[in-house]
Amino acid sequence: MASNGCAQQQQRIEAVNFPTSFSDIKYYLRCPKDYQFRKVFGFSPAIPDLFGFGSTVHASIGKLHQEFENSVPTVADAERIAKENFNLKHVLPSRNPDTNPGPFERAKARATNLVRDYVDRFASDFAQSRQLEARFEIPAEGTVVSGAIDLMIEEDEQGNLVDACVVDFKTMEGGDDPAANNELEWTELALQVQLYAKAAVDILENVTEAGFVHLLKDGQRVEVPITDIALDAAISNIEWAVAGIVAQDFPMRPSRGKCDACDFKKICPMQPGNFSGRIAPPALHTPGQPGRKIVACFDDFDEHFAGL
Repeated sequence: MASNGCAQQQQRIEAVNFPTSFSDIKYYLRCPKDYQFRKVFGFSPAIPDLFGFGSTVHASIGKLHQEFENSVPTVADAERIAKENFNLKHVLPSRNPDTNPGPFERAKARATNLVRDYVDRFASDFAQSRQLEARFEIPAEGTVVSGAIDLMIEEDEQGNLVDACVVDFKTMEGGDDPAANNELEWTELALQVQLYAKAAVDILENVTEAGFVHLLKDGQRVEVPITDIALDAAISNIEWAVAGIVAQDFPMRPSRGKCDACDFKKICPMQPGNFSGRIAPPALHTPGQPGRKIVACFDDFDEHFAGL
């Protein structure tokens, strides 16, 4: 039918059970315009050469736990599995890896070292427990968040579940004081673990005792708060982001550091904007002091930003 120009505008995003993942939501909580570029406009940033490095290290650790459920692997076992599972889709091996190693070989050696160090420093992960990867869906107001979690579970001699914790492996370096390291975005790291912990509580019926971010580059494991209050704040942030996405509320929330590292800095006007009548979500519970931090679209925002 022909339109007379007075037809009511239709909402493009369905508000009922909007499916999403943490990977998508984190872009909105950092800067809604970033989310719009990626998920609404469909713009794809350039793929870095070492894209997938973290995933291949993670896969090697998962394979170790599959093969060694009740025993501690040796360093040789760790090296073997790391080399067998190493894969980078966007970097080709050198034609002469022995005499002229290239980026692929150097990355493979680095991944092998990370997996070997994990086995050396955290042998108790194998001696006292086993790793389990579980898919999950978390229902929240207006959305369903899906993903996969890594659980370290401890069982008694009869195979009954005694304890469990969430461990999120990251190929990052924590430094002398990871909780105070400004280069680590703890709102994103904590929120991810808290969502995983919420899923684990639902899956394991309140057996989950702790949540951790494991920083593989220097072998540090940092505990993340997963109290009931912390998990409620995490879910509230997800619901707040989904409400903004459904309402198509995509203001630019620039800052020098954030925009300098943005994939879309060459096409974004970087003009500070406000949300459409919405206040900030509750602060997330993070490691260290003061133990509370609001997401980057509020905490890392310069209302007087004038561009790079």
